[in-house]
Amino acid sequence: MKIDFLENVLTQKLSGLEQKKFIASVKIIKDLYVNGPQPIANICKQLKISSPNAFAILSDLIERGVIERRGYGESNGGRKPELYRVKDDAFYIVGIDMDIYQTRFSLFNGARENITGIKACQIPLNNDIKTLNKLIEEIDRFIKESGIERDKIVGVGLSFPGLVDAINGINYTYLHFGARNVRDVLQEHLKIPVFVENDAKAISLAVWRFGVAKGRKNVLVLYLDWGIGMGMILNGRLYRGANGFSGEFSHIPVVENGDLCICGKLGCLQTIAAGTALVKLVEEGVKSGKSSLSSVAENGNSNIDVKSVVKAALNGDQYCINTLSAIGKNLGRGISILIQLYNPEMIVLGGAMAEAGHYLTTPIQQAINTYSISQISDGVKMEVSKMGKEIGVNGAMAVAMEDVFDLFLKNHK
Repeated sequence: MKIDFLENVLTQKLSGLEQKKFIASVKIIKDLYVNGPQPIANICKQLKISSPNAFAILSDLIERGVIERRGYGESNGGRKPELYRVKDDAFYIVGIDMDIYQTRFSLFNGARENITGIKACQIPLNNDIKTLNKLIEEIDRFIKESGIERDKIVGVGLSFPGLVDAINGINYTYLHFGARNVRDVLQEHLKIPVFVENDAKAISLAVWRFGVAKGRKNVLVLYLDWGIGMGMILNGRLYRGANGFSGEFSHIPVVENGDLCICGKLGCLQTIAAGTALVKLVEEGVKSGKSSLSSVAENGNSNIDVKSVVKAALNGDQYCINTLSAIGKNLGRGISILIQLYNPEMIVLGGAMAEAGHYLTTPIQQAINTYSISQISDGVKMEVSKMGKEIGVNGAMAVAMEDVFDLFLKNHK
């Protein structure tokens, strides 16, 4: 990807450095951004550079306003080592998380802190050019209202559902307009590098880089919301497949002559284990007065969504609890197949449905115990992401972070 129109903030701050030193500087910045404050010994070990070289580069980066000394680490018997970290205002990354109903924006600083919180707006995800124009308008508004100058933003990460070719910047399901891909259109307008990815893969990057799966080599991440998305970390790398379409777990047919799925096939796992199936079942219970959520249905029109069902379950609504249990068993049966195919060390659940906690994880585990070979499944750890409602924007930020530093290196070879 070429960003010929943009002389980026990091490039400006690192201008004048010889090529070898520039490359080492960018690698140090990325390491500190991903892993947080580090002593010089960790930096040397991670990047395989000598202590004198690391010290010289860090000193230069401090002078250039990119890195700062911040606190002390744990002592190994001697003096506590000084910690280095990226300065808060060194640069910024925009994370944009879209689903079929809502778009969420956040701005992250050099310390990887979400400094704006989540700003949400209603943008129906489709293939209407008006939707793309609306997205551009909302991005411009968000950046302006953040108070951060545009030339301090090094990248924009966009995560959304669908068949996404991250390498070529194309979503074949949404915002697909033929000759021009969505990434290039956004990039041309924003004058900032843009990186796109499927939402589940984006979230898998976030939980692997910053969350409960940090340091793991083989992890399956399930994003449980209206649909079921999956991202895979295999052998310590995000696995995309030949065309970027790996992980379409929810569209495996599992029910003979089952309901019609949004993909056009009958009986996919999506139809019996996704948030859409959960809401459909609860709506049936609401009509017959079996759930406390009957109070949110007015004039025959339901205002029920995944979050409201989970909230009702956590508040003791037995019908919602039982429905989540049924959905969890269906989901667990599918997960048991994944366990036997990929032999992961960890499975992470994220998204609105995962917020149900043990009301979902217990039936999933019961199904895994029933349908998986114990020698394979016994060692698999199941975790719920701790990122809560920020998991989507964190995923979008991780998408940009994963590639933006490599982009600088490619442009300066």
